[in-house]
Amino acid sequence: VILTPTGEMILAEIKPENKAGIEALMKKYNIFPAEDFTAMETHFFTCVALPTCAKALAESERVQFPIMRDVQEAMNKHGVGKEKITVRVTGCPNGCARPYVGDIGIVGRMPGHYLIFIGGDFEGTRLNTRVFEKVPQADIGKALEPMFKYYAESKNDKEGFGDFCQRVGVAEVAGKTVAAFGANNPWAAIVE
Repeated sequence: VILTPTGEMILAEIKPENKAGIEALMKKYNIFPAEDFTAMETHFFTCVALPTCAKALAESERVQFPIMRDVQEAMNKHGVGKEKITVRVTGCPNGCARPYVGDIGIVGRMPGHYLIFIGGDFEGTRLNTRVFEKVPQADIGKALEPMFKYYAESKNDKEGFGDFCQRVGVAEVAGKTVAAFGANNPWAAIVE
């Protein structure tokens, strides 16, 4: 068994005659192979946050799947569900899952509420930019959905989401969410 720095488990040197039995055992315990996940789901990373980390202000690991589902649904709605996008979620600003360099960073601000950052890159070599503050967990997918719509309509061939945000401007991309939600939404205002 090989454990990777990003939380994957690789089973190596499996004899062909043992593969079916191992796959059945993993499925029994809800451990699914990488090919069952989209590119975004494969590159979705969280820190442990609550209750393990005393610094956490919000959940991260324990809300991974609901947030991941909401982001994937928003991507699928606009035909970019197979794009390779990194989403990194942490329970506090310390950023143990490196949310400040992913295409999308989601950082716990207070229980159930998160900062949203966009415009990093897949390789983790460029800092992203904070665009929204105190977004309720239930609204994270909704906040990203207008941005994915714009990305689908205007991206260049093979252009990553973070690269797109940098090319057209982070404020321009985030502005699509502001326009969709209007000024009455307390979190839908671009952080300056």
